This record gives sequence, structure tokens and C-alpha cells, in this order.
Amino acid sequence: DRKSERVCFVPGLPVGNGNSMGQQSCDTSRKTGQRGRGGCVGPVRMLEPGILSINGAELEEDTQNVYLSCNWAPVKREFILCELRGKEYGKIPDDFPSGMYLRNGPNPLRDPDNKYGWFDGSGMIHSVRFQVDDDGVHRAYYTNRFIKTGFIKIADLLQRPPVNITVQKGIRGLMNVLYNLLRVVRFDAQEYRYDNYALLGTANTAVSYFPLNDGNGKRDAVLALYDSDAPYEIKLTKARDPIIQHTLGTGTYNPYGLDHPMTPHPRYSPQTKEMISFGVGMDFPRLKNKSTPVLFINGEGKIYRTTDVKTRTSVYQHDFAITKNFVVMQDNPNTIDPFRMMFKPFNGTPISWDNRKRTSFVLLPRTSPDDVKKSEGAKILHGDEALVDKTKEFFLPEGEECFIFHYANGWEEDDKIVFYGTHHAKLNLVRFNSRYPPPKDLLPKFYRFELDLTTGTASKQLVFGSEDALVTKLPDNVDCPIDDLVVDFCNASFEKSGEKSDFLYMCYTKAVEDISELITPDDVNKGWSLGFWQGVLKLNTTTHEVEAITYPPLMNGGEAIFQPKVNAQSEDDGYLISHVTALEPVDGAEAEYKSYIALMDAKNMSNTKSTDGEFPDGFLYCSQLPGRVPWGLHGLFLSDEFMCDESDLPEEYME
Repeated sequence: DRKSERVCFVPGLPVGNGNSMGQQSCDTSRKTGQRGRGGCVGPVRMLEPGILSINGAELEEDTQNVYLSCNWAPVKREFILCELRGKEYGKIPDDFPSGMYLRNGPNPLRDPDNKYGWFDGSGMIHSVRFQVDDDGVHRAYYTNRFIKTGFIKIADLLQRPPVNITVQKGIRGLMNVLYNLLRVVRFDAQEYRYDNYALLGTANTAVSYFPLNDGNGKRDAVLALYDSDAPYEIKLTKARDPIIQHTLGTGTYNPYGLDHPMTPHPRYSPQTKEMISFGVGMDFPRLKNKSTPVLFINGEGKIYRTTDVKTRTSVYQHDFAITKNFVVMQDNPNTIDPFRMMFKPFNGTPISWDNRKRTSFVLLPRTSPDDVKKSEGAKILHGDEALVDKTKEFFLPEGEECFIFHYANGWEEDDKIVFYGTHHAKLNLVRFNSRYPPPKDLLPKFYRFELDLTTGTASKQLVFGSEDALVTKLPDNVDCPIDDLVVDFCNASFEKSGEKSDFLYMCYTKAVEDISELITPDDVNKGWSLGFWQGVLKLNTTTHEVEAITYPPLMNGGEAIFQPKVNAQSEDDGYLISHVTALEPVDGAEAEYKSYIALMDAKNMSNTKSTDGEFPDGFLYCSQLPGRVPWGLHGLFLSDEFMCDESDLPEEYME
């Protein structure tokens, strides 16, 4: 890409000696060279100040696929280290920690010819770096970068994205996959394949911290993740630029012997400093054995335990939960069988819903990193602490089948396992991924689940609903009938992972039932939704009281993650971080999407009143970004300790 005449690095950024390259920084920022901060390395080819244009990222403007239009449309430029100098509300709180917020999401590099589902796009990281500069002022800087996966390199080579097998149907879909494989071989694309899953892996779903040890000592790593691929490492430099490179699958994880993908939602245990993860492989041995590998990584970055969790059939799992003594997996009707594409030649899909199958949860005992042969969880489940790999299954009542896409958190209460998550009564990934709006019966509700360790049974309880629910009335600022409420992207304070959370946070919206309900740039009075989340809810898990932040009518937001403030005094003493996008009218022209980074008051959501009618109550800081941020998926906030020196950058970047 960097040999292309259409690619440039940002001018105006300081190099190691404090001198600036080029004449000015991006048009939304000050001259960064004046403060002498260390920065970029490498040659500069100037096109537009502060913008890196990716060769081949131009997509057809008249596409009819909704996931290639509105605010799902991919962006065509990469911005590097642009100081936020646009429209601004409030200020960055003094007790907001220095660090970087990163959010992942799909952004196709090549035109997919309308044959595109939202989960199919190449991963792009949008980051906002918060820091106190040398002059004592708290500032924010924006960068967005493609993740250089095997998928994106093959897409560039073939001039179109590879086919995603998970959304293909029948014999025709199978032929599409085989045709793409032949094209890869024909164009000698094997050199771009870093692992066995390169044709499937877009690394577009999430970003996670991971302790890693490749034999040269432990290091803190940041990984971009996707269900059907190995992880990709992201280097975060002290120059505030996420340099995105592929390392895992070639040199870092192979010594651990991993031969499977990794979930986008690994779980970190702050009490034991370990990371727990799993992978859903579509390889024949695991499909035959109906098993899901689970791995445990200690605080030194070494895998100290691996085990396979057996299920009744091969199932798709996206997320899971942990408690003090257990790992909670699900065995659900969302089954995996690639042979369906042959046996059902017109509509068979590799992942589909089996109406005959009941839903259950599988408990796997956790062990200590210091002793993998004994487990308190095994003693609780089986009366023998040595049965560390023996699981126990808890069935929901017949007729209550479901799939949990995301877990907020889980913990142990007396003789019960409790967890909250987004509940799908049925899930068809092909329809969910490729059709907008998804059918109403596929949209998620929020539920509380219990596993009774005494009786061996599982139960569930609707959280938001007019009848038989824990919450039957929403706050006055939520303009949505409670039975139409759609909830997802739930999370809790990471410091409470595996322990009881007093507070959970989640995004909400009202179900969009027809595409005509979307507000479009050519008519802001048409429809009522921008297509994504209308606000954020905060749930007290003890009292079931609810607070809400609701965005204005022409603004929607993405996932809102909780970040404790410096020296937090309580569990909810912190901020919610999210990207929000508004459709702003322009005199004499179509309205334009404008994206912002927002910091919201997590502790006093209802009492923090806005002093500006353009931004809602609960907002403490909101600053316009230099470019649009498409609707995306998951992110996290990382403190300064995860930043590396420029000397640690890969050689190919230095060149």
C-alpha cells in the first residue's frame, strides 16, 4: 500500500529529534511540532494534510445495500494523530485517566458489489488518545487505521473482498467459496495467508488486553479479535498512533500450539490476573467431537491449562461468562454444520438454528494458576476437587430455548450462579447479518439467568417488560414502549469481572421494523432513527432501579463502556465512553453525518444536566472528530502502561 502514489503519511508530525515533518499538521489540529512531542517515522508523501488515503478504498456511492450506506458506509481515509479542534461541549474531566480509547468495527477496503453483510467488512480501529500535554492542558487526538489482516491483503490482491463462508447459502454459496479459494491459488495469494483462517478473518469485532509470553518474557499485548480467526496484535506507541500489524499466528501464538480461532470476548480476572478465552473452530475433528477448546493464561502470559468443553452438538458461541470458581459456556440451538450447504442445496447454511434442540449451560471448574490439579469449583460440582475437567450441564425448561450473544457479567450468590446477558429467542446469523432491519423476532432482549447448584436446574427472567419482568417502568427520558425495547452491548466495570456487579450498562433502542423508518441525509424529517442505539441504560442489579441517557432525535451512539475515574470511590464512580454520530442539517445541501467522542457521567446520569440543548443530559464532554465514524462493534480503554516506545515498532513500519 505504501508504494502507491495515493498513500501518504501525515505531515507536520514531529520526528524523534522534535522537528516537524512537513509544514502543518491536520487541518483540525495545532502544529504539534511546537510542543516537541516524539512522533512518526518514515517518509512523507503529501496529498491532504493529516490524511492517509488507502489505495482501493473507494466504494460506489450509489450502492443499494443499506450496510454500505447511511452511517454504516465505510470511510475512505485514515487520519493520523489529529488533535480534536472541532465543535466541542464541556471539557475533559481532570480525573479522567490518560490513555487511549479504541473501538473496532467493519469497514470494507474493496467494493463488495452489494454482496455484503455488516459483519463482513475489514476491521478498522478508531482511537482517541487522551493526555495532558506539556503545557498542562488535557487534550484528545484521533486516529483511525485498517488492521492489516490476511483478509485485507487478499482483498487488495483480488480487487474485491473474499467471500465470508458464514453467510453463504446452499450449493451456490459453496461454489462461491470454492471459486474464491481458486482465485487465491491462481494469484499466488498464499504468501498473504498468515494462518488457516486468513480467508475468513477480518479482525473487525473487538479489541482486548492480553498477557503474552512468546519465550522472550511477558509483555502486555492488545489484540484485535474476530470469531473465525486468530488474533492480530496492535502496537500502541507513545506517539499516540496505533500501528496495526499482524504478529499472532506467525510467531507469537504458534509456540503455544493454538490451532483454532479465538472469541472476540475473552474474560480477564482481576483477582487472579489471568485471561480466560475459547475458540470456535470449524475444523472437522472439533466438529466431529462436538468440542470447544478453552484456554487459561496466567498473569505471566503463559497458557497454563487447556481443556475441551463437550456439547451435545457443534454450536456457535460468541461470548461466555466467568465467576470465582467457574467458566459458564452455552449449548444452544445455534448449531454448526458446513455440510448443510450440500444437504440443503437451496438454503443450507453452515450455522443455523435447530428448533429441536434445548438450551443448556455448561459449567467448567476453574483452577488456580499455581495448581491445575485441584479446583474448588470441582469440589462444589462433583464433591471431588480433582475432577477439574469434568463439566456439569444445566438445562433451561423445554420451550425456553435461546442464544446469548453478549454477557454483561456473572458471579456466585450462595448456591447459585447469576449472570445477565442479551437474549435472542432465535438467531439466524445470515438474516441478522445481511438484512436491515433484522426481523423483530431476532432482536435481543435483556435477561437475568440463574443456575441452581443444588437442584441442577437453570432459569431465566426478563429484565425489561410490561409483565413478568424485573423492571416494568422505564425512566421518563426513554421514549420507547418497554415491550419494544431492544438492548445489547452490555458491560460492567472490568474490576468486577467474575464478581457481583451492583451496576450494569447497556445500549438501548426501539426496534426499527422497516427501512423507511431510517432518517436519511436527503430528508432529516423522514423516519425516526439513524439506525443504531438511541441511548444508554444503567441497571442496579440489587434494586433494579434504572437510569438513562437518551440522545437527541438526530443522534445515535455506539457501545458505551465504563471506565473508572482516577481514585474512584465507588463501583460506578467513573465515565461511559462512546462514539456518537449526529445527522446535522447543512444550509442548501443534504445533511451530513458528524461523529463525536463522548464522555458521560456514569455515577450521576440523571442529575448531570446539559447546559447546551444540542447535547443530552449526562454528557460531560463531547468533541467532534475530524472524520465520520461508521457504526461499529466493541472497544476498550487502555492506560499509558500499554504504550510502547517507537524503538519497539516493527521493521516494516520503520522502513
